Amino acid sequence: MKTFGIDISVLNDKQRTGIGNYTYQLINGLLKINATDKFILFGFATFRTYNYLKNIDLGKYPNAELKIIKLPARSFRTAFLLWQKLNWLPVEKFIGQVDLFHSFNWYMPPQGSGKKVATVFDLTSVLYPRWHEEKTSQLDTVRFKRIARYADLVLAISKSAKDDFSKLKPKGRMEIIYPAADSLYNPKINREGTARVLQKFNLQPGFFLSVATLEPRKNLKNLVKGYLESKLDIPLVLVGKIGWKNEGLENLTNHKNIKMLGFVSNEELKILYQQALCVAYPSFYEGFGIPVLEAMNCGTPVITSNTSSLPEVCGDAALYVDPESIKEISRTLIKISSDINLRQTLNRKGITQAKKFSWKHSAEKLNSLYQEITGQQ
Repeated sequence: MKTFGIDISVLNDKQRTGIGNYTYQLINGLLKINATDKFILFGFATFRTYNYLKNIDLGKYPNAELKIIKLPARSFRTAFLLWQKLNWLPVEKFIGQVDLFHSFNWYMPPQGSGKKVATVFDLTSVLYPRWHEEKTSQLDTVRFKRIARYADLVLAISKSAKDDFSKLKPKGRMEIIYPAADSLYNPKINREGTARVLQKFNLQPGFFLSVATLEPRKNLKNLVKGYLESKLDIPLVLVGKIGWKNEGLENLTNHKNIKMLGFVSNEELKILYQQALCVAYPSFYEGFGIPVLEAMNCGTPVITSNTSSLPEVCGDAALYVDPESIKEISRTLIKISSDINLRQTLNRKGITQAKKFSWKHSAEKLNSLYQEITGQQ
């Protein structure tokens, strides 16, 4: 029996978005298929999030042990400096000896022995610092350099992210572990639930849908400008948490046909996907872009960017736009809204494309990599 340590600090928010969902689903899949080895699920939590993380349902597996450290929020920066700058206090002080420690939290803790594994989601904060706060870009630069220097295995969530990280010349091996859509997202319609959600948000079927944190990288300003330029009498629905630097978006969205719903539950999101005419996701850069996969899984046509990982994820099952071109976004919204045959084709292709991504397959690949780099027993 081997002992694997896994950092679950990113799971301390009930409202899980991309990175949190990926981490949870992959660890859950891993624990389902590996009942032999021991897993220590380690994380830092604030006083506010401690009880949630301490009782997360990943602890239900007999071979999983939760070790959660409670810290005041102000102490997180100190912990980061100790680990990232001074390389002090090895993770074994908290969890004991492990054959491998896997960080999903952008940083690698000091580690006395055992293999070092890190997942890289995207390099947007380093490649495109203008879309991020300065301190975020600075911290991530330190984190990525540390991963490149120390990791025995770097896992990327797409070939695009892998290629980006390769430019840092990591010392260790690189592999891809793709995300997948939750099985919740599927074409099967629940009529009662659908009626309830549409009534709650005062919507009729057949709207444009955007699912993204409200921040510059997601390119919502160009989406809204393209939508307004199209002059289509079809509502544009924006779903997502408030991010940073979204000044000016509120003025653009002050239009009778634009609805901002904020954060919605997964069940509500599934129904919004199903009832949308299409999902518009013209992001400037994505490590993967899980909303386009969720949309395809639901059979919803997708408009997305011809950049970064998005063509890798969608294949021939989407319409692509230059995210910088408002006119192209506008023309493509008009095109998809006026061509039912095109939408039906994208529906079929999207469902087929989405089947290429599976949490079970990704968990099996991760387990094989764990066994391989720690030595078969």
